[in-house]
Amino acid sequence: MQDLLRRISVHRLMSYYLLALLGAAEICCALGILPYPPPDLAFSALVIGAACWAGNWAFAQVWQVRSNPDSVVITALILILIITPFAPDDAHNIGYAVFAALWAMAAKFMLTAGRRNIFNPAAFGVALAALALGSSVSWWIGGSLYLLPLVILGGVLVMAKMNVTEMLAAFALAALVTVAITSPENDPVKSASDIALHSMFFFFGFVMLTEPKTAPPGRVNRVIYGALVGALFAPEVHIGSWYGTPEIALLIGNVFSAATYWRRRQMASAAA
Repeated sequence: MQDLLRRISVHRLMSYYLLALLGAAEICCALGILPYPPPDLAFSALVIGAACWAGNWAFAQVWQVRSNPDSVVITALILILIITPFAPDDAHNIGYAVFAALWAMAAKFMLTAGRRNIFNPAAFGVALAALALGSSVSWWIGGSLYLLPLVILGGVLVMAKMNVTEMLAAFALAALVTVAITSPENDPVKSASDIALHSMFFFFGFVMLTEPKTAPPGRVNRVIYGALVGALFAPEVHIGSWYGTPEIALLIGNVFSAATYWRRRQMASAAA
């Protein structure tokens, strides 16, 4: 297994992981385990995939740069797995998905620092779509116990390949402790277990948090990053009447990551 992980790139491993989840989800839909018609999931995948490829091609032409096809595939697969599958006659959700996909691609070109993305593209796309169109992403892939073993198995491979165990541990600890402390039912154990087993918790950590172009440099910074996103991930965390979402938690963490990246660059320039 170690030899296989050494030979495969991070992007290719993540692509295979997400494709396996999509295939398993399609099977679960066909068996009635997931409450989505299989044709709707296939149609959603087609629409989102086409929007991502078209958007990436257009932005690459405007910016006159070459893009990484694996990166486009990964972002498209993430969006497919977190945007609720929709039917061909569902104009509103088709528009939402296309909007999110195009802005996710735009973020790869327009919101960068050097060769790094400032924001996780998929998170940026769905957060902006929610703000502009008033619809929130469902993170539907995270709610099934039938898919959880595959989510964890693939995630462990990604974790081993990227050597991000400490960052993910910080995220998990901060998220579960914050969920327990803010439990609305005064049952911290149940609240923490519900988040871990019946939400996007594992998918979010293994897939979204580990995105290499938005995670900060340095071991200590990555632990802080994981803990910050984890604390904001808890659904009961709010400012007044405003409640955050997982994608907003990640985008705030991305700001911290970008700040640490620029600080490190400035220190390197000063030392030179």
